[in-house]
Parts: sequence; C-alpha cells; structure tokens
Amino acid sequence: MLRAAENRKFEVILCKNQSRFSRDMEIIEKYLHNLFVLWSIRFIGVTDNADTGAKGGKKARQINGLVNEWYCEDISDNVTSVLAAKKQNGQYLGHWCTFGYELDPGDKYKIVPDPPAAAVVREIYGLYLSGYGIAAIANILTGKQYPTPCVYKQSKGKKYYNPAQDKAGYSSQYGVWSNNTVRRILHDETYLGHLIQGREKKVSYKSKKVVKRPRGEWIVVRDNHEPIINQEDFIKAQNRLGAKSSNFKANCGEMPKSHLFAGKVTCMDCGSTMQKRYGKNRTQYLKCGLALKTKGRECSLRTIRLETLTLEVERRIRRVIESYIGDKENAEMLFESFYNKDDLAKELKKRKAALSETAKRREELSKGLASAYLDKINGNISEQHFQILRQNFDAEIHKIEEETEKTQAAAAELESNIKEKGLNTPKIREYAEFSELTHEIVNDFVDHIEIGGKDEDGGQPINIYWLF
Repeated sequence: MLRAAENRKFEVILCKNQSRFSRDMEIIEKYLHNLFVLWSIRFIGVTDNADTGAKGGKKARQINGLVNEWYCEDISDNVTSVLAAKKQNGQYLGHWCTFGYELDPGDKYKIVPDPPAAAVVREIYGLYLSGYGIAAIANILTGKQYPTPCVYKQSKGKKYYNPAQDKAGYSSQYGVWSNNTVRRILHDETYLGHLIQGREKKVSYKSKKVVKRPRGEWIVVRDNHEPIINQEDFIKAQNRLGAKSSNFKANCGEMPKSHLFAGKVTCMDCGSTMQKRYGKNRTQYLKCGLALKTKGRECSLRTIRLETLTLEVERRIRRVIESYIGDKENAEMLFESFYNKDDLAKELKKRKAALSETAKRREELSKGLASAYLDKINGNISEQHFQILRQNFDAEIHKIEEETEKTQAAAAELESNIKEKGLNTPKIREYAEFSELTHEIVNDFVDHIEIGGKDEDGGQPINIYWLF
C-alpha cells in the first residue's frame, strides 16, 4: 500500500481509526505528517475523526498517536508482569525443553524427564566425575552415535534449527557433539529440578533485539520438577569445572582421563595451579604453572612426582577412615554437627512460601491496573482518577518487588548453606575398604592440596585441605 501511495496510485487511505494504521508515534509522524503530505495522500480515520485534509487537526492526531503508543507500552508491561508471575509460580513457558526433558503430556506448563535423553545426561555426568575431560566426553558421545540435542529434537518432529550445525558442515545423521554442548549440560541447574527462566529479555517492546540478563535477575523456582542429576554429583561437577582442570582431546583407542588431582594441586609459594608434565621414561610430574610459564623467573619450579603425591594422599585418606572407624561415636557426633540441615531446610521452605504469596499478590495488582486502564479507556473513570490508582498500584508493586528481591537473596543464601553442608560429610562407610584411589574418592574428600619446596633432607611439605 505504501509503495502504491508513493507512486500516487490513489489519493485517500481510509481506516476505522488512526490506531488501525499504527500505534507507533514515530510512524504516525513519518507518514501522516510528512510523507503523505509530499505524496498528496489524504488519511481519514472514521471513528476518531482523524483527517489530514482538515486544518487544525494535527495536534489531536499527535495526542491520539501518543495515547495509542502508551496503550501499547502499558499492554506490554502488563503482559510481561503476568508472564513473570507465571514463571515465578513454576510454569514452564519456553519454546524448547532443556535436553533431557520434555513437556508433560498432561500439563503443557510442566516438564518431565525424557528417558532416552535423560540417560545421556546421566552418562555425561558419570564420565566427567570418573575423570574424563569435556573434549573426551564429546568424542565418546559422537563415537557411540548418540544424537546431539539438536538432532534429537528434530528426530521427535520438532521444528528446531541450530545455525551452528549447518555452519560446521556436519554430514553425520546423528550430528557431532561439541565441547560447548557438553560444558553447558554440566553447568545447567535444570537437571537438579530447578526451573530457570528469564535469562534473556527484549530491549524494548518495539524491538525484537534480545539481550542477556545478569544471573541475579533470572527467575529460578527451586525443586520445581523431577531432577535427573542428584545434588551431590552436580556439586562435584561444579567443583571440578571451577578448578579449571585440563580437558583432553581424544586420540585413537582408549579415551584419556585427567589425573586424579586435576585442578586441586597448587604451589605453596605463589598459589598457581600445578600442571602435569612428563619426565624420563614417561614419569609423570606436577610442576608450578607460574614457574613453567615464566621459566622460573617469578616462582621457583616446585615439582612432585604424581605417583608420590598419589601414595601420600591415599595414605592420609586411609588414616582418616581408620580414625573414624576407631572412634566411631565421637566422629559421628562431629560430622553430625556439620551436617544437620533440618533447620535450614525448614527456613528455606518458609522463604519459598513467602515468594509464592508475593508473586500471587503482584499478579493481582497487575490485573487490577489493567482493569483500571480499561475503565479509563471506556470512560468509566477520569484520567485524574486513573493516575491516582496507577500511582498506588505502582507503589505497592515496587514494594512487593523489593520484598521479593530480599526473599530471593535470603533463599539463595540458605540454598548455598545447605549445599555446603552437603559436602561436609565424606562417604566414610562407602569407602571404608577401597582398593585404590579414584576420582570419586578424591572429589569426596579433598578440597585442594598445596605443594612446597624440598628441604635439604629431601622432605617436601604437602598440605591437604579436606572437604569436612
């Protein structure tokens, strides 16, 4: 129509009212008061008497355009508030489920584990906690011809598209697992049963541009659905990811593992992570990373044989277990003092209930504001009365938002404390008679290890910091 108008193929545009042409003030100015004048096009709105051919009506059209734009903005804010309230109430509103989950057939706002995909997620965590690096896991999954999350969704008839897949030029019908996909799965708290939404937002209701929100602004509903990964394994994975242990590329044959203490061993002098190196006859050593990087200029080259460290850590862990078994009663009392989480759990439940109540109240206020706006449009209340109502609604909503933010922060702190207390008790009974040291045992017992320099007698300080 606009192209025809520019070519002078007609003289009049007739609409029910001005808002049917556009509710965007910029477009109204661009066309009604500029381009249509140049093209000799007359615009007529029947119900609101908008007529560019009538003199003196420009201000009225501009006011109508501004009111129409406000209406769009208010509707956008109200819709956003309602959607946020639904998310805070645990309703899933995403287009695609996280890999490992699917929509509940009986409730489209809930997600449930998808057994085949959930099994792959569990295998990823199992491989990672047994010592495999991220790149090695990606190659294992590709070698076993497990469909990637993108291919899996497409195989279930979903119209899902991943531009990265085409860009990579993969020809395999199963796709090729990438390091980023594996890493994202290892980081995703959705597998703990927590619903996480609102990671992104539009910059404006007028634009389709989307930006990422800070983590503090995400909408997180704890214990919302059935978990795929237990909290203990998830925390172990996060600890290892946080330690930035080396990832290994797979070679032909057996997939390599990182060493038992990857990311946990630091230099006692400078605090940098010690890195694995090979000596004669492929003997493995751990050496100060800073010294290696600067060729000994900024730190002494602290070195320890990996075999020596392994034997020492194993000896000390066995001593801890023997002490526990030898004085079981006192040891259990000590660990119980760290591990009693009942009070924290009760307080967390109260906080969650408070969040649910504030979310409901906010939704009620948003509906009330929307109803008052409609009353104003329909002439049931005056503009002055509406503004008073709006100020009251806005003030109460602002107060609720502040309360919600404080309650969310308190709930997050409680959750963190519960997680920390979940780490304080090592699996003494499970590992009472272990035959050899494994990644699982190290991850359950050891927080980090410091290595010092050798003295004149050949002794070397080794400080082990436990998780209990």
